[in-house]
Amino acid sequence: MSTKICKNEIKCAVFDLDGTLLNTIKTITHYLNFALQKSGLSPVSEQECSGFVGDGVRMLILRAIEARGEYTDSLFARMLEDYNTAYDAEPHHLTEVYEGVGEMLRTLAESGVRLAVLSNKPHFATCATIERFFPDTFDVVLGGREGVPLKPNPTALIDAIASLGASPAQCAYIGDSDVDMLTARNAGVALSVGASWGYRSREVLIESGADCIADTASDLPRLIFTKNT
Repeated sequence: MSTKICKNEIKCAVFDLDGTLLNTIKTITHYLNFALQKSGLSPVSEQECSGFVGDGVRMLILRAIEARGEYTDSLFARMLEDYNTAYDAEPHHLTEVYEGVGEMLRTLAESGVRLAVLSNKPHFATCATIERFFPDTFDVVLGGREGVPLKPNPTALIDAIASLGASPAQCAYIGDSDVDMLTARNAGVALSVGASWGYRSREVLIESGADCIADTASDLPRLIFTKNT
């Protein structure tokens, strides 16, 4: 399939990473439980952990500790260090690409849509993960960087869009969380797509302002190309 991308149409698609392109909840849960249990705290389920993600690792750790009513500054610092050390040693443990994502990305790229990733995961880890699972696929890859506020602040998304040679009015943003939908709205993108296969429900995505919902990765090209007609 091929479609001509015109000046006032969708020229680029920016994707969240965890819960959108990759199923990392088993990975995150595994390392969070390592840090919790090392500090003598009870483990989390994948379902509970999915409610903690989306705002970066510091908020992940904070939410897990607060859910157990055990917060102290020293506990937070120790768990953050334990989590990061274990995660960085084997960051792709248990991680899987969601079904249909590879084909969907190829369809978009072959149709002239430029591709980017924007994650609240640290920048070096985001780049390493994309290189591992999607080499030579994305034009721009951005993670959390020092001095740049995390999503839902729109700064990083606007940076990514500019690096793709486009404007927000020519961009689709795809993510699986309320944070992602707020980011898209704050940046003023043309199309915000909620990925319902990720870590939040359709209801949460709709309530957070998603323009439309993709239930599978294969739905995305149709949604973007429909916007271009």
